[in-house]
Amino acid sequence: MSLDLPTLMVMQSFAMASAGSILLIAWLQNRALFVLALWGGGNILAAAGILLMMLGTTMHRPAWPVFGAILMIFQSGLMWKAARIIASKSAPLVLVLLGPAIVGLANAVPVLQGAIAASLSLIAGAAYFLATATSFWLGRKERLTARWPLIVLTIVQAGFYLIGAYSTLNGSTGQNGVPSIMSLFGVIYFESIIFALGTSVFILALIKERNEATGRMAARIDPLTGIANRTGFIESAGRVLDRCRRDDAPVAVMMFDLDRFKSINDSHGHATGDAVIKRFCEIAAAALRPTDVFGRIGGEEFAVVLPGSHVEAAHFRAERIRTAFANDCHFVASRKVDATVSCGLTVSSQNTASLDALLEDADAALYCAKSEGRNRVKRADQPKPDGDLSAVIRVA
Repeated sequence: MSLDLPTLMVMQSFAMASAGSILLIAWLQNRALFVLALWGGGNILAAAGILLMMLGTTMHRPAWPVFGAILMIFQSGLMWKAARIIASKSAPLVLVLLGPAIVGLANAVPVLQGAIAASLSLIAGAAYFLATATSFWLGRKERLTARWPLIVLTIVQAGFYLIGAYSTLNGSTGQNGVPSIMSLFGVIYFESIIFALGTSVFILALIKERNEATGRMAARIDPLTGIANRTGFIESAGRVLDRCRRDDAPVAVMMFDLDRFKSINDSHGHATGDAVIKRFCEIAAAALRPTDVFGRIGGEEFAVVLPGSHVEAAHFRAERIRTAFANDCHFVASRKVDATVSCGLTVSSQNTASLDALLEDADAALYCAKSEGRNRVKRADQPKPDGDLSAVIRVA
């Protein structure tokens, strides 16, 4: 039994409808994933469009292929919108409707009807698919493996559409009747089946990868401040310390503790206390470099690792944070809190100390800063009371 093009078009329509239905079912299970509804809905519209084009051609209903072409372009517009949403970019509905509107108007103008209108339809679809691939490409900093097959498949789809547009204009597709299965349009229909099924699989994979990455990140991020929590800090700081050892570079470690924080909570409430914590994180983050590691390791305790930093540079940066915080936090949330912070720091120049040892030295210097009156920076290499940090009793 030979396979003719109308049969292939029915197969293509079924494949698109199946792929779209799977995505819509996945969306119904999680309504927050609107991109699945867009991508799946686009496939179902394209499935209807393919049937209209096939039936209109074989039954000599000229209006049906026009509506079918409009639905096909609508598919590519919805996929572009989905890709933009994935990339956290805006995608105005007017741009989604622009392509279908151009195709509809072209088919309404007698001089453009036929090959020119069909070519415009394919060119519009190619433009949407190229824009979709570009949106996926621009989001490549988010390291998701499924992104790359989606880029390849959409570029290939756009390429076939452009080839089809050229072939339609030069009259080699047999657009006045049903094209042969061995024609270029036959190849396009085969490729479209692969595109529909492949992109549906990889869109689901992309969403799954992103959810897993988000979960891993959430486990390492402090929800109040948005900086690393203790787990995230230890992991990142360990990698930085290993790199400094390989490069034979110094590394500084700072420990910060908000002064009299319990009294701020008791006097002004936990909402004010949270505002003080968030303000400290904003000030500290602004004073640190992108390569520095900053994390919240306790309630009001914070740690910083500064790769490649000598003691003088680290001391200067700590003083900058301390001074800016004290000057900025006389009032927080319209309440007079006069919040301050103490800091202890240490530097390893030989890179033989472990992270735990450096944190312990910085914490001991912090205890010393607390015992000497708070609101100050104390270095581990500075003289300590009684010459023994272990004897210093921490004062909150």
